Amino acid sequence: MGLLKRLFGGSSDIPHGAGEAHDDHEVAQREEEVQRFGDIRVDVVGESNYQAAIRKACGWKPGAETRFECMAELIPEPSNPYDSNAVMVQIDGACVGYLSRSDAVKFGPAIRAAIQGQGTGCCRAVIAGRAQGETDNLGVFLHLDAELV
Repeated sequence: MGLLKRLFGGSSDIPHGAGEAHDDHEVAQREEEVQRFGDIRVDVVGESNYQAAIRKACGWKPGAETRFECMAELIPEPSNPYDSNAVMVQIDGACVGYLSRSDAVKFGPAIRAAIQGQGTGCCRAVIAGRAQGETDNLGVFLHLDAELV
């Protein structure tokens, strides 16, 4: 069963009032994403601090368009001095960023349940970047309706 199904009781539809408070626009946007793509894309934050690890994970070449599919491990950090709800994102055993504060609160219980039940909190991820963008930094995007392996 995917992460969203664990979060929202067996349905990919996101009900009002699930997790933290959602405005109607956010709920509609998430529901549309689930219907169109079968999952919800969640951005990782703080990647600018972890570019060396991200580039190593995808074999980045300067000036190249990047789209690298991989697996990411989600690791709750209850002892994080800045946020007790923090969830670290690792690829190939290296930190590549974190879930945003709101996503950590929203998805943290399902991630912890998956880790307890399955021993790991892995999901599909994509590392991406434009060849001719404003910056050569790469971004990390998670697909949280993926099966946790």
